[in-house]
Amino acid sequence: MSRYFELRRELLDKFTSAGIESAGVEADILISELAGFNRTELFLQSDATVPADLEKRIRALGQRRAGREPLQYLLGYAYFMNIRLDVSPEVLIPRPETECLVEWAVDTLPQGGSLLDLGTGSGAIALAVADERPDAVITAVDVSTPALSIALHNAERLRLTQVRFLESDLFDAVGGEKFDLIAANLPYVTDEEYAALEPEVRVHEPRLALTAPDAGFALIRRAAEEAAPHLNPGGRIIFELAPAQVPRLAGLLAATGSFREVAAMQDYTHRERFITACRSEEAGTEAAG
Repeated sequence: MSRYFELRRELLDKFTSAGIESAGVEADILISELAGFNRTELFLQSDATVPADLEKRIRALGQRRAGREPLQYLLGYAYFMNIRLDVSPEVLIPRPETECLVEWAVDTLPQGGSLLDLGTGSGAIALAVADERPDAVITAVDVSTPALSIALHNAERLRLTQVRFLESDLFDAVGGEKFDLIAANLPYVTDEEYAALEPEVRVHEPRLALTAPDAGFALIRRAAEEAAPHLNPGGRIIFELAPAQVPRLAGLLAATGSFREVAAMQDYTHRERFITACRSEEAGTEAAG
């Protein structure tokens, strides 16, 4: 049997050889999550002997991680904002930059306001907002039945009962409903970009949730063109997209005449990753007429 520091060193070497960038961090996470430690406790326990059954599990998952399976899929969950989401290869692993979108939504939603989450996947955006804003009324949609099953499971496990899930191709299932805020984190990767992605993403994450035609812009364009009738007067929308797509979406929203205050917002790495806009009063007047 190994001691924890020996097992960590073995994983570190294996992950480094496999080309995993954060090899040390991932070795720590894999051991500490399976052992039920935090990383500080892992350091304090470094000279202790690893129980045989635990060592076997860690080695088995470490081998699969060295084969470039995502760590979150191996563990079966991912942390996002202040919640833990169960994940599987049917859904994308929530990205840290999407937390910027959630923070904006939490701050922007009016008291008792309504949110529509387009392309919910694991439920990350809808459930993280619900966790922070129990007053909010939230609808989350996705075209993928397996993804919705996972999102609903997450909602039930987290007891976030104010979120409604619908199988829908963008706005199809919401009829004439209007919302105070729409959050759209839709596929935006081009086919060329997809071919160059790390194997964790390209081999293991669902392509349906990553790529879109028209240089990754097709679904974003549809959502932008169809959104205004689903927003209350003064309602707001936020898109997450690739930095290179930001000018195109900003121009499209401005050209529709349905939005004002079109603005780009940066992610944690100071790249323009989001576009926000407010439904114009003119659009509300046209819809009412």
